[in-house]
Amino acid sequence: MILHRLRLPSLAALAAAVPMLAGCASDRVVVDDIGVRYSRVEFSAAADGRDLRTVIQGNPFGTPGFDQAVLGIMNRTYVGPKTNFTATPGPTAKRDYFVSVVFNPSPDVTPFALCNAPIPTAAPNPGRITARAAFCITGGEATAVTGYVSNVKGPDDPNFVSMIQHMMLAMFPY
Repeated sequence: MILHRLRLPSLAALAAAVPMLAGCASDRVVVDDIGVRYSRVEFSAAADGRDLRTVIQGNPFGTPGFDQAVLGIMNRTYVGPKTNFTATPGPTAKRDYFVSVVFNPSPDVTPFALCNAPIPTAAPNPGRITARAAFCITGGEATAVTGYVSNVKGPDDPNFVSMIQHMMLAMFPY
């Protein structure tokens, strides 16, 4: 009988690798809720070829033009229907549908609150950004996501852009 010795990395090597791998993670997105109100058909009816009112609260960088930068990232992210995420919707928008995005809510908020009231936000802190977003239908969330990113330089930082893109994909699943 021939025995082969299985070579496993040592515990010390694994312990050293974990912090390095964690350092590679640039952003993290958590799907908080995909409610029964969400369907791809519903999203298409609300947003395909239309303006979709988008409310952005908070500015983790304290820089002018932040809202427009976030809207630009959202509009460049393919979520299926051709949608114009905008803070100033025109006549094509359906009133009962909107997206709410809050940066560094203080205190933290539930997905339901994102669709119902202004949310207090913390002072600018690009060292650690928490973003909560919801696709809202008549005062309640259809989907909600949370994104986290640390140590970003501004809204054009690739890690910040990646977080917003991942949030969009998670908020509007196929």
